[in-house]
Amino acid sequence: GCDSSQSLTPQDALAAVDDAFRSLRDVARSRTHLKQFSSIHDPGSNTHQASAAFLFPSASYKPLLKQVVEEVCNAERPDPLDIEHLSAGLTDLLKTGFSMFMKV
Repeated sequence: GCDSSQSLTPQDALAAVDDAFRSLRDVARSRTHLKQFSSIHDPGSNTHQASAAFLFPSASYKPLLKQVVEEVCNAERPDPLDIEHLSAGLTDLLKTGFSMFMKV
């Protein structure tokens, strides 16, 4: 980082932008594995007529956090596919550790 915009060099700015885009690519890559929350874009319809705008919804943006909160808080929907609670991880790790200790 830098203390002020006056001390910002082009190299620092480029590094910050590269880090931001690297983070965005990482998020996009991880979202490709999701079943339900893989897109934040709702394409709507391909109709571009102004008179039919009320019949055919236009493209819209639905943030990931909003999608997750709606799914978690909606009691009428089944459990979300992409949200799981994994409690066995620590147990399995301890079992593996103890079994390795017992073999020695």
